[in-house]
Amino acid sequence: MNRRVAAVFFLCGAVGFSFALMLRSLRTKTSARSLLLEATRNGGPLDDIFEQQAGQGYYDDALATARLATSNLRDRQYELSGFVVTLIKIRAENGDIQGAKEMARVLNDSALAGRGSDVVLEIAKIQVDKGDLRGAFETCTSPADTNEVMEEFGNREIANGDFDVALETAEHVNERSAYNLFYAIGDVLRQRGEERRLHPLASRMVNKERAAEFVSAATATFSADAEHRVLEMSPCGVALSDAVRGQFADAWRMVDRNKCQHTSYIAIKQYASEPVEAERKLLRSTDRDDVSYGIAEMSKLAAKNGDISESLSLLSTARRTRENQAFYPECVREIAWAWTIKSGPSTALDWARSLPFVRERGFALLGVAQALGHARPQ
Repeated sequence: MNRRVAAVFFLCGAVGFSFALMLRSLRTKTSARSLLLEATRNGGPLDDIFEQQAGQGYYDDALATARLATSNLRDRQYELSGFVVTLIKIRAENGDIQGAKEMARVLNDSALAGRGSDVVLEIAKIQVDKGDLRGAFETCTSPADTNEVMEEFGNREIANGDFDVALETAEHVNERSAYNLFYAIGDVLRQRGEERRLHPLASRMVNKERAAEFVSAATATFSADAEHRVLEMSPCGVALSDAVRGQFADAWRMVDRNKCQHTSYIAIKQYASEPVEAERKLLRSTDRDDVSYGIAEMSKLAAKNGDISESLSLLSTARRTRENQAFYPECVREIAWAWTIKSGPSTALDWARSLPFVRERGFALLGVAQALGHARPQ
């Protein structure tokens, strides 16, 4: 009896251990990092894979992808340097300022193709955006860089609505940077309808010469927006305009009367509120390519709304609509992302690996990896 009990315990332990190993194996296979590498092997978009690897902190993988993406380019070294600059910038944006600086130092000008100073300036600007102005000044290596950092700080304050601080900054930068800030403030005042604030803001500036320049520059942005031209739209243009305003019945009447082509835009806009009617109207069109495109876009919208079943059905319709075997890499990427967000990676991953086109598999795998590593595909 004791032997049987011991055997049962041993068997249960063995099964449990095997199950734990299986779960560990599944977790390894569905990690964002491994899926990004798998997407690379399956023809996924190398530029997007590179940005995901960098954004998720897989910097060595991103550098390897950059080298692969530029391996057959004529000016390989220069193109690679662009990827390297972006990689260092993303690393800094991720909050690893010291790591970004160290990467710039190690890779140096041999990999940066003379863009070393640009990289340093980008890191400093990111420090400004993160509120570390002192650190940004310490990163700067030249007076010109310091001026650029000051301008970046001024733009940050404009975005925050603190025009007085931005104007104070404009009094301590070169003329070009000052005018950039003046025009930026003028644009924001115009967009807000707050042009009346112009002179009170200028009156608080210490440097009266710069204050006059500010008034002149900002006023120019006001007047530039004052000229309006009335364009006569074609009937089909009116249909598109109706769709923008949500007047879909009017839009389709205009389409029918004037035999308008390329009606997918109207249907896509309508899908958000009237999905069945939007699909029905679009399928009447004789432009099969436009219909297929519109249905695929609806599939992406359904995925974003979490309706995976509807999204897959629409994707199938989009494929059937065209005589050739159409493939939709961006569509399957969106579905894979949404499916993973909604239900986890397992089913989405099985579907991604079953897709008929290699390149679609690469995009779908990227979608799963993005969902595992980020909140959105971008």
